[in-house]
Amino acid sequence: MAVATALVAKGAETLADAGRSAVGALVRLVRRRFGSGTQEVAVLDEAVAHPADRERLIALAEVLARLMAADRLFRHQIEACWREAAPELAADHGGVINQFSGSADKVVQARDIYGDVTF
Repeated sequence: MAVATALVAKGAETLADAGRSAVGALVRLVRRRFGSGTQEVAVLDEAVAHPADRERLIALAEVLARLMAADRLFRHQIEACWREAAPELAADHGGVINQFSGSADKVVQARDIYGDVTF
């Protein structure tokens, strides 16, 4: 249900923004697995087009659950994409998720700074 909710809430805007984010990768993975012109992609498109419709969301969650149960590789791919997308989704509505990867002697991460900053 969480994946379906993310697809519905973020799917359209992520695709509109060229989908370079982890959520975009999740959307692309699901669309690729659902295929073109299939019943599954129709369920996804309907849920994205009507994000407030709980029945469409549940239908999408059921399709995802069925395919994840039947296709072990797809399930693992969804789980991996979900781990990558979770920080993006948690930072929604002005939240901040600090992440750093690489090497550095010092790292500063900030969101809103008011006034002077001296390092």
